[in-house]
Amino acid sequence: MKSLKIKPGLVPGVVTILVSLVLWQLASLFFIPVFLPGPLYLLDLIFAVYSDPASYAVIWKTLVRIFNGLVLCMFIGTAIGLLMGIRKNFESFMDSWIMVLLTFPAICWAFLSVLWFGLSEWAPMLTVILIVFPFVSMNIWEGTKALEKELVDMATVYRADRWSMLRKVLIPQLMPYIFSAMRIALSLSWKIVLVGEAFGVSSGVGQKLIYWFEETRVDMMLTWGLSFMVLMVLIEILVFRLWERHTFAWRHQIAN
Repeated sequence: MKSLKIKPGLVPGVVTILVSLVLWQLASLFFIPVFLPGPLYLLDLIFAVYSDPASYAVIWKTLVRIFNGLVLCMFIGTAIGLLMGIRKNFESFMDSWIMVLLTFPAICWAFLSVLWFGLSEWAPMLTVILIVFPFVSMNIWEGTKALEKELVDMATVYRADRWSMLRKVLIPQLMPYIFSAMRIALSLSWKIVLVGEAFGVSSGVGQKLIYWFEETRVDMMLTWGLSFMVLMVLIEILVFRLWERHTFAWRHQIAN
């Protein structure tokens, strides 16, 4: 009979989670549930919230904003990062601007977006783009520095056109950096969208958070915040991580 194999680090991770939940439950005994709910109380609230069909419409609006912003950030950031890597003049021009955007306070973009576009869909979208695309550009830019020059030179010798060079030489080599940038962009985008929704639109999970903040209901803020965080982690694991594994499955085949 084969013995069960446990992944290294799994047991400490599970123990850490269980200990945290126990400490959380103990701490909640000293406060009213509205201020600090325990895990079981919070679980009941989550079931109550998601038993209402209207909650899914709220989440869907937020998800649409997140993935719209993510797609735009990936296109803009990848294009700029690639141009920075292959065009020295463009790199010299954009280097300082990228650093300025990376250091500009995120909350300022949220306020400026509301002032420029008012309570509209463009406010959280612009906030996501301005904050996230510089991270994507930096990642892709670093990837261009690791390109195999021999492959680029060979494609040049065979007079490959720009589209073929991009599709068959540059993009395949940049795929690890693109996936890394995509996962970073996702982790940033959903947090920024919630902030943008809190200030710039009248719907979405961010609006739920700001509403319950004004009502001083920590329990409901945690209900929406933690449940949405779990949803985004599941999307990252079940969609992006599996997509990445499928894309690089050939590596395991070569290794075997």
